[in-house]
Amino acid sequence: MIFSSLGPSLRRVVLMAGAVALAGTMSLGLAGDPAQGALLAPSAESQEPVYPSASPSGESEDQDSILIPSVTSQEGKFYLAVSDAAIDDIDSQKIMDAVREAVDGQNAKILLGVDKKPNNLKGASQLVRGMLLFGDSDAMSDDWLENGKTKGYVGEGWIAIGVMLPETVGGETEVYVDPGRNVKETETGSKDRILEAGATDFVAGNYTSGISAVAVSATDNLRTPMDKKIVISIVVGVLVLIVAVIVFFALRQKRRLSQQVAAQKRTNQAEGWESTIRQDLNALRRIPTNRFGVAEKYQSSRALQEIQLEKERVLAEHDGAEDTLILSADEPHISQAQAQRLEQEAEHLALLRRAVELSRALSGTQNNSVKSWNQIMEQHRGGLELLVQFLDLDGASQLEVSPRIRTVLVTHTDALDQLRQRTKSNPDSGQASELLEELWVLREELDSLIDGALTQTGKARVKLDAKLQAQLAAFLPAAGAKPNDPLSVLRTFAPESGKN
Repeated sequence: MIFSSLGPSLRRVVLMAGAVALAGTMSLGLAGDPAQGALLAPSAESQEPVYPSASPSGESEDQDSILIPSVTSQEGKFYLAVSDAAIDDIDSQKIMDAVREAVDGQNAKILLGVDKKPNNLKGASQLVRGMLLFGDSDAMSDDWLENGKTKGYVGEGWIAIGVMLPETVGGETEVYVDPGRNVKETETGSKDRILEAGATDFVAGNYTSGISAVAVSATDNLRTPMDKKIVISIVVGVLVLIVAVIVFFALRQKRRLSQQVAAQKRTNQAEGWESTIRQDLNALRRIPTNRFGVAEKYQSSRALQEIQLEKERVLAEHDGAEDTLILSADEPHISQAQAQRLEQEAEHLALLRRAVELSRALSGTQNNSVKSWNQIMEQHRGGLELLVQFLDLDGASQLEVSPRIRTVLVTHTDALDQLRQRTKSNPDSGQASELLEELWVLREELDSLIDGALTQTGKARVKLDAKLQAQLAAFLPAAGAKPNDPLSVLRTFAPESGKN
């Protein structure tokens, strides 16, 4: 920055203010305890004003001007300001390359100014003060006007260094170090090592190496605490990370406990299924072979035959096998797939046992069979009652299926009355087969009407009560077998059903 570029009147005011401030502080020193040294001998601080107290005029104006070097190179935390007088004596890029890693590895920003005698500055210390007051960096403390004399002019987190090169090689090179208020020596005497860092190179005229050595030494011998914002960011980041880790492990622990609970539940269920499987297998072994007459023309007879074959297959499969679920110490719980297979097997054996018992009861004595015959007929009457409720719906009488429903309500009621009387006569095996087939056919016709009623209701948008709709749907074969509905159980094993 060229200070002479200011207008005469404005420059005079600034120079007088700067001179008064600097004249009062140079001899007192700063709170940051600046260090100053020279290659041959230390240079004493002057009580005289640094800058002229009056504006130069005429031909002497340029001669009396003070030239403050602007920042010529900046990378990361390192700012290098070189005057026009010294620019040809150093290699700025080599300096930047030499100090880059050292500067990046510490917290402070470094402002390093280089000038060369002769000039109007009284040494390296005034070069630093000039860069702080009139330079183009942010190294100056914000409250320098109020607290500069007592606390220092360099802002927190900054290190200001001035290097004043001699007019000729071999002359003394002055080095001045002014650390910020929160910058401390790593140990006693650290500042002296900074002043001595480039001494050999300066004497030899290797100014680039000497300046680089001074900058690197400053990073080694001065310690700056981390910026509070950065510290807060790191602390917050660490806290967030800790919370995330805690949440992760908490969720994982919760999931693990949930899995353990689910595994224990499956194991408990498996033990229950295992118990029912053993009971059903023992029951199947005890029930004698069915003596129902088999008539190939009857669907019901083929279903009973299929039930007998399934019984024999299941018993042969478990013959000699140990009907227990073996849990080792290494695997105290069963998997979801194992539990599902065990549940399906338990359900199948329970259904098969019920089917075998029904088959046996329907072909047994009157005392043993009457209950099963009555269950079949009561279920059928229940279906007819549902159709009566259906016909009472608004618009149901207009459906195509309604006339058939009315006919079936009459014919099936009469048929059930006649069949009930026949079951009371203790029918033999052949008669029982005929009775079962007739009930089987009636049930299929009833299922067909219910299915048609549900289908036509949906198309005609007849308002159907949700409860009635659910009851009608539950009556159909698709709803599966129900223990209190014998025909739904027997039909599960019919060859045509594909569920043998």
